[in-house]
Amino acid sequence: MARLPPGPHRLPRELVRENQRRRILEAALDVFAERGYVATTVKDLIRVARVSRATFYEAFADKEACMDALHAEVLARLAQQVGAAVATPADWDAKVRTAVARAVGLLADNPRLAAVCAVEAPASRIPSVRARHERVVGELCRALRDGRVGPRGKELPEILEPALVCGAIYLVGRSIACGEGRDAGALGSELAELMLIPYAD
Repeated sequence: MARLPPGPHRLPRELVRENQRRRILEAALDVFAERGYVATTVKDLIRVARVSRATFYEAFADKEACMDALHAEVLARLAQQVGAAVATPADWDAKVRTAVARAVGLLADNPRLAAVCAVEAPASRIPSVRARHERVVGELCRALRDGRVGPRGKELPEILEPALVCGAIYLVGRSIACGEGRDAGALGSELAELMLIPYAD
């Protein structure tokens, strides 16, 4: 996010505030990914964003509110791009492969996003962040349950989808955000196959 020029200018106050808010969120993305939410302070955020403490508190009530806004924005960005990617494939298997590949690719392109949604959010004690994370997990589980067709589908354990989704989130966090394990291309392909195996005829 480009910084507005210092000193007096004629820009609308709303535009200035939005620019400052965007800079704070961008700084939060950097700092939360590098240091983790718990270790980060408001002082860290205003230093990296290059705003005053007063400006920070004009935009956010506290560090929790900043994390909440950042998490919501990251998920909205991912949902929009993954949703667009899966609009074309017709069959369920292809949609799963496309969704996993696109999501992993997006996170690999910007590991800071993976740190927020695959490392920080699952462990968050912020009620709104935790609730949003659990809602996303639930939506992904319901999408996977569409693969339960025929007698085979009825035999699958109820814990299957939560185990697949939460396991995938953990692996994405370790591999991309923490730099451990498989490269993004192999990870996306292997996760998709792992998710499809239980539903195979």
